[in-house]
Amino acid sequence: MIQVADLIASDRFTELSRDAVIRRDTYGIPHIRAKTEEAASFALGYAQAEDHCPQIAQQFLAGRGEEAKIMGTGEESDLLMKLYENPTESTRDLRRLPQSFRKIVQSYAAGVNRYIEQHRAELPAWIQPVTGADVLANRRAGAIRSVFSRATIRALEKKYGAAPASGSREEAPELLAPAPDEAAQTDAESGSNALALSASKTVSEKPILLGNPHLNWNSLYWEAQITVPGRLNFFGSTLAGIPVLRAGFNEHLGWVTTNNSPDLTDVFALPIDPQHPDHYIFDGKSRPLIKRDITVEVKSADGKLRTVRRVYWESHLGKIIYRSADKAFAVNSTLIDAFRYYEGFYLLSKTKTLKEFLSVMRKNLVPTSNFTYADAAGNILYLWNARIPRRVNDGTDYGLDVPADTGKYVWRRLHKLDELPRLLNPAGGYIQNCNNPPWYTSLRDPIDANKYPPYLEQERELALRPQIALEMIEGKERFSMDDVKSLKYNTRMLLADRVRPDLLRALRDVPEPSPELQQGISVLEAWDGRVSAGSKGAILFMKFWDTYSAAVQQPFRIRWSLTQPGSTPAGIADPDAAVKHFKEAWRATRVQYGSAGVAYGEIHRFRFGSLDLPGDGASGTYGLFRVLRFGAEVEGKRLAGQTEKDASPVGFGDAWVIGVEFTKPIKAWSVLAYGQSSLSSSKHSSDQIRLFAEHELRPIWHLEPDIAAHLEREYHP
Repeated sequence: MIQVADLIASDRFTELSRDAVIRRDTYGIPHIRAKTEEAASFALGYAQAEDHCPQIAQQFLAGRGEEAKIMGTGEESDLLMKLYENPTESTRDLRRLPQSFRKIVQSYAAGVNRYIEQHRAELPAWIQPVTGADVLANRRAGAIRSVFSRATIRALEKKYGAAPASGSREEAPELLAPAPDEAAQTDAESGSNALALSASKTVSEKPILLGNPHLNWNSLYWEAQITVPGRLNFFGSTLAGIPVLRAGFNEHLGWVTTNNSPDLTDVFALPIDPQHPDHYIFDGKSRPLIKRDITVEVKSADGKLRTVRRVYWESHLGKIIYRSADKAFAVNSTLIDAFRYYEGFYLLSKTKTLKEFLSVMRKNLVPTSNFTYADAAGNILYLWNARIPRRVNDGTDYGLDVPADTGKYVWRRLHKLDELPRLLNPAGGYIQNCNNPPWYTSLRDPIDANKYPPYLEQERELALRPQIALEMIEGKERFSMDDVKSLKYNTRMLLADRVRPDLLRALRDVPEPSPELQQGISVLEAWDGRVSAGSKGAILFMKFWDTYSAAVQQPFRIRWSLTQPGSTPAGIADPDAAVKHFKEAWRATRVQYGSAGVAYGEIHRFRFGSLDLPGDGASGTYGLFRVLRFGAEVEGKRLAGQTEKDASPVGFGDAWVIGVEFTKPIKAWSVLAYGQSSLSSSKHSSDQIRLFAEHELRPIWHLEPDIAAHLEREYHP
């Protein structure tokens, strides 16, 4: 268990509380003003706990490897936390932090504890005080689950066959140690939209920055402003349980992030020593695999504890994730040891110039992400950032496993930031990223992929979501902030533009079409090509495409082309199959919803308690910039929102949106779909969803007169 030596004693609470004030505005956003950075961090932890205490506490419980014991869930994650000694290593990482930032982390934990202490009677008994090491363990836990993933295990099993027995027959089933399902982390839609427009591309002749992440709504984005006069003044967002703001702006500059796809992890294929099955050969020598017996306690439905045991193995190159008949596969990643990740964002929030921003980025503290940046000096910048190993560039495929009989492919250094893709102040006046490869940041100013090692990004194809982003930006010479807002909420489906003409031709060519097919054609013809709340035909088309594209190996008549990256793929490759699946989709939609032309928002709803609003948006795979996925169908409706009292919201995609215009003073707008609080009793759990549903943003009150004019309450933590 994590030691509590870094807990700040209660007598320190008074001092930190006295030096900080929390001012909640009328949307519940905390504007923290403090004399010191430690006091500001204390207030940040307290304010987060006010809004999301149980969710934060459960994250920290999982980081300790104790979730299954207390909650009865997370058994496989707990095993991995024990395997990787997450509490011990995170305690060590805390000591390795620079003293100044270690105090920030500890003060955040103290703020959470202050809230727990004050509300002990009303909180679940399992919520206990937390430490700075817990905060770091939460980050490291996510990295571990990502690296030791089922997806990698399945890929190795597919390539090499089922894992054989080694040693006793009882151990054999445990060689393939299960890991948590990483579907949420690896979903292609997890990531975000971002763009920056230079002065040449805006009506105000000042840069504009737009960002909106796409994560599960239960990730709990959360907004705040932190002001320490003379040292820090930053407004932005983070996730509940994280002690720093990760995107936003100060008086000089701002940035947002989107997920990129760097290959931070290598799987090393170690040859098994045929003379000693639990040894491997490296550099001509036989080395032992180290056996680890890991046990965790799991709470059963009846409240009793049972013990679960797994056998894992280790090598000098990393944990063994899989074994085949003649190889053991060790996994290692730069993600796990990125213990200064939070510090990287904190230092960025204090920068004032592009030069200072780049100086912090060169420290290589943040392990992943595309950074989209703009500033008041007129600069816009795209950075493809990663703590990526410098590998042997000899054509080796690093996508899964690499030979490790010698140390040839074992990396020892990381690439420097200046060796990675970037685009600064492009002539075309814009940058964008919708999780696309860096080469398509701009169609006017492409980045040459041939200048970089192929292992930086395996993906080369430009998906439909970034294509529609590029099309919207290219389609207008200059943008006002209102134009950018409209762009953000655009519900047009690019996929429909590309394939509906071919589909209609195939349907019209059907000899003697039935009345039902004619009705289906009429719905498809009348559909506005959008996934708006009032769109009639979107559900029919999406049901058709889902079944047709799954059944046909190559659904498009024209495949994606490197020479036409923004206008392909297109068309229907198999008209007969398309007709068949359209007929099936028409019947299924009628049976399920009573009409093939049901309005999208009649079925898809934003629901928070008694508040029930029509929803819009869909998966970005259809070529939407307005990305939303709703939960499983319940009583004929698919919901996004808070469907259970005090629970984290369900849904995926757009939730937090921010727009910043670098005028003087800076103007900014945002919206957080599910509000600041998980507490159903708080009006701030649902007071922004109507804005979100109606395609609006609220002004960000970051200047002192505006904060005072919209003050709801003011207090010390």
